[in-house]
Amino acid sequence: MGLNSIFGHEKQKALLLSFLQKERLPHAFLFSGQSGIGKKKIALEFIKHILCEKGSGCDTCRACIKIERQTHPDLLLIGPQEKKADDSPDFLEAEEKSSLTARSNIPRSLIAGDKDGKVRGINQEVLAYPYEGSTRAILIDDADRMRKDAADALLKTLEEPPPYNIFFLITSSEREIPLTIRSRCVRVSFAPLQREHIEEYFRKVLNVDEKKADLISMIACGSIGNGLFWLKEGNLNLRYKLAELITGKRRSFLNATGLAEQSTKTSGDLSMYLTFMLSLLRDMYVVLDQKDTAMVMNRDVRELLEWENIDRRWLEHAMKKVQETMTIMRYNVNRWLLLENLLIHIMR
Repeated sequence: MGLNSIFGHEKQKALLLSFLQKERLPHAFLFSGQSGIGKKKIALEFIKHILCEKGSGCDTCRACIKIERQTHPDLLLIGPQEKKADDSPDFLEAEEKSSLTARSNIPRSLIAGDKDGKVRGINQEVLAYPYEGSTRAILIDDADRMRKDAADALLKTLEEPPPYNIFFLITSSEREIPLTIRSRCVRVSFAPLQREHIEEYFRKVLNVDEKKADLISMIACGSIGNGLFWLKEGNLNLRYKLAELITGKRRSFLNATGLAEQSTKTSGDLSMYLTFMLSLLRDMYVVLDQKDTAMVMNRDVRELLEWENIDRRWLEHAMKKVQETMTIMRYNVNRWLLLENLLIHIMR
């Protein structure tokens, strides 16, 4: 029930519950940590405790059910406009992301309303009393995506917040949020989940078989969101083919362009593939130096790693190209053309 349904993050859950026990809730929280580890889900479950008709995050009262469905009138959800909720039963921040263009920012109009007064922003909403309870919760997802004018507008409200509102700012890039906003929030930092918690989640919640749950927990890098990504059809297969290409088992221009084309047919975020490629290249460095695969991160593909076939200069070239692509990806470009261009450059 409520926070008790969350896997892991025991210290963070205890801290949040202590605020309820003391009946002294701060006016703003900042949840920070890597993407996909459950920050948004924990915020929503904590909001259940705050707005629950029974005061326990029961999951059965009208308030809890509305929060679960994200239809409660005293729950305001703000985020980059193109984001969509994932259809998995307990998505833990694994929202679908645009695979072709960079994510949008949070515009000022969502915070302060539009100039014509036709659209109310949260700065206007928080002035009114809550509709059904004594508290209103405002959740700003990807708060680091706020434009400067949006952040400035939010700061004005955080400086003199109405007493019946609680803000939750969710971010995986805390430094992108202005210090003036951060200093007005209670910071709750989230670490990557332990592997056993991820495996337990996939077995018990998603009914994934034990062997696959073990593999997912190994390659998820502490993030259930990452695990959900690799669980989707086609993504694990493409991961292995990328590993074959990078390690030289099937290195050819035809294979590179074919993989880039195949990637457009998978339900995925390019950044996940790039992160995997970078970690695999680092594994190749380890194998080259240690002459052993015991210390590699990507153990599911370690049979492809043979130190005799690794060239250090090529490794440096490939890592540089992947890092450059990760930077370019932030702009409004066709991401899968980026992948094709990257793979072709790596083949040179």
